[in-house]
Amino acid sequence: MSTVTPLDNITALAFESRLANTTSKLLQRQGAKTISAPSMQEVPLETHTAVFEFSEQLFAGDLDILICMTGVGTDMMIKTMKTKYDWDDIQKALSDILLVSRGPKPAKVLRGLDIPIDIDVPEPNTWKEILAILAETPETSDLEGKRIAIQEYGEPNEKLNEELRKRGAELVQTSIYRWALPDDLEPLKNGIRAILDGDVDVVLFTSKTQIDHVMKVADTVASKEELREALNNVMVASIGPVCTNGLQSHGIEVDFEPTRPKLGVFINEIAERMNQG
Repeated sequence: MSTVTPLDNITALAFESRLANTTSKLLQRQGAKTISAPSMQEVPLETHTAVFEFSEQLFAGDLDILICMTGVGTDMMIKTMKTKYDWDDIQKALSDILLVSRGPKPAKVLRGLDIPIDIDVPEPNTWKEILAILAETPETSDLEGKRIAIQEYGEPNEKLNEELRKRGAELVQTSIYRWALPDDLEPLKNGIRAILDGDVDVVLFTSKTQIDHVMKVADTVASKEELREALNNVMVASIGPVCTNGLQSHGIEVDFEPTRPKLGVFINEIAERMNQG
């Protein structure tokens, strides 16, 4: 007796990179045929000047708040610090500052190192939730004159930075890596061609940077306009508000967004949605 799965006869394309294999496996469990088209890679900065400048200010007690934006970035930042400073000093300094975690991934890194978290940003973990919870918390409701260090991820979040400055904060931006296109662009180009050829039923976007990279590479395959038009004929699924805003900024309409911005929830709810017809 055969078992029917929700995404039987559905071809799903994902632009995820770091979790490409996990994404494909989750989709395949739902019965989908998958196309993996990684669209980005993390490239460590050649120098770690920003991290070491942040560290010196941290040890000197010149910072009031640290916002950890990503798990990978938080882990890389601390590992970079450990190449130059004693771990006991790092742990004490990070434990003494008011520490904000943007979601579960940086929180997992920090807790694994016994570094206390003062503020957990609620879902969907966007810059808006960061601002809201800072405003609601007595210690951070007034940011006038506060010096805030931000562990950045790939590219600065200009909206967050602008709003923090409007509230009177001085920012120390701590970049540890940047986003770049993959070294091998063929899987990404092939994914774009599959959309243009009408061979895809649902396209999954899991970050804003993916969209920027996909649209950039689209011009080397056909054109942005042709890709936008082709995406009108498939289900465009976005993992959350930041990603949705990125798609809309490129003139791409979003058909589906999950109840929670988690990969497993995202794929399960896509399957439920498509199973409903």
